[in-house]
Amino acid sequence: MKRTYLKILVIGALLSLACTTKVSEWVLLNSDSEKYLLVYFHQNELTESEIQQNKELENHFTPANLFFKTIKREDIEKPYYALYFNNQLISEYAGSAEMKNIVTSPLREKTRNELMAGKLCVMVYLKCGNNEKDAKGWSTLNQTLEASPFGKIISLVELDRNSVEESLFVSMLLNVESDLKEIQEPMLFGVFGRFRALEPLLAKGISAENINLMIDFFTADCSCLIKDQLPGQSILCKGNWDDPQPARVNAILDATPELMHR
Repeated sequence: MKRTYLKILVIGALLSLACTTKVSEWVLLNSDSEKYLLVYFHQNELTESEIQQNKELENHFTPANLFFKTIKREDIEKPYYALYFNNQLISEYAGSAEMKNIVTSPLREKTRNELMAGKLCVMVYLKCGNNEKDAKGWSTLNQTLEASPFGKIISLVELDRNSVEESLFVSMLLNVESDLKEIQEPMLFGVFGRFRALEPLLAKGISAENINLMIDFFTADCSCLIKDQLPGQSILCKGNWDDPQPARVNAILDATPELMHR
């Protein structure tokens, strides 16, 4: 786990040659989403029915950050679909009917809409199922945003780790770092740009100091360091990212210029 990751990013952004466009806005306007890979594994030559089925799926998935291909394998018992990111298996599906919602879900759609509406970011709070821990982190998050000058342009999404409807969203978030699936603690993901999730704050790390560091990162002037080494990981999402609303952070900074020199 990268304990000082956000702090390093902020310092790097401040010390590097920077442009006046803020990180959150620059990434939304300029940085394409990383693509997921969906593979259809099959034993024999594709039938006309399979070809048509896969063509319909491809059309359904457009536009999403998803690349589709078929691979013939003789060592499988029956055909199936597998979803990968950076060569890591995310999920498997027995048939096409199971995959109608892999590129969208209610919370992913809501998150995308908020980003397109000019919000600074969407903070996704992934609950662990322990009521006391979940309530403590949620309270800290809300109190911190209420005290922040940017609180009104940050959206909050609360996500149950065991949600059936959002199970793939949960799985992708827990794939942002290799060891997250084994950690039973509340986690806070900062989502920005074209649905990119930062490495999360978790457990006691969900503090006012760390939340404000995350906000500082999103409101920092974009730099060569950020552009070349963009942190976080893209989440699979259907939607066109053209013509977002103007970034709301600009109005706040124009009205309160002292925030730019904190």
